[in-house]
Amino acid sequence: MKLKRALELVPSLGNEVVPQGIVDEGRIFALGSFSSAKLNLARVVDVLQGLKDQVLQPFGLHPWAFVLDYSPSEAQGESKPLTILEVVRPQPDASVLVNQFVLKQGRAPFMAELVFHHTETGMYTKVSKSLMRDGETGKSAAIPYYPLAVAILNTRGCQVDLKRAPSVTNKRRKRLGKAPIPAHYNTDASEYLTALSSTKESVDRGGTRASPRPHLRRAHERILYDGKRSIIPPALVNVRSEGAIPFVQRRKAYQRVE
Repeated sequence: MKLKRALELVPSLGNEVVPQGIVDEGRIFALGSFSSAKLNLARVVDVLQGLKDQVLQPFGLHPWAFVLDYSPSEAQGESKPLTILEVVRPQPDASVLVNQFVLKQGRAPFMAELVFHHTETGMYTKVSKSLMRDGETGKSAAIPYYPLAVAILNTRGCQVDLKRAPSVTNKRRKRLGKAPIPAHYNTDASEYLTALSSTKESVDRGGTRASPRPHLRRAHERILYDGKRSIIPPALVNVRSEGAIPFVQRRKAYQRVE
């Protein structure tokens, strides 16, 4: 399913799937298309571990959601991309509850409920409910995409742009009895994927010195002179948008101005 169609579908799914506040306020991210051949989710988690308990949610304790197209390997028995919807609910105890759905044919079948804990020693995941099962072991086979979403939003240099709800189009859709297209954020993860796949921070390009290539600098902890610790967030290095601050920090600055 094209992500545009997925965004059109989200408002019609009902409050029990996507809280109305998410739709009304446009707290939705379109992450783009990914494939198992190019996306190493274990690497995403490894990069995220450096943030420890400093992982920030884009809207504080307010819930948010994201959609993405994911192409599994043929070995998993899937040939078409899966359109994944995950609804993220940060909890007062600092845990994060994530409900996962697959969008298809105007429906959103529930797939799994996961709980994430960001602690001083890293991120921990628990599958509390799942309809996905490994055929051989009977164990849960749920694949969480929340780490990818929150890693992108916490990484300096990832391009995230607000797309406002199209007022003229929505008026026409309303007359036709269709759900409006909500405001949302488009996320360009192409540079992130390029940097994520790079295991070396430099490569000799035949000149007299090594030239850095795009790569992802892992989050790390810095101990200040007074003994306090400071977490340096992950960053894309040597990419076009290298200077951009993480989306979550942009949101915090915006909220302070309000």
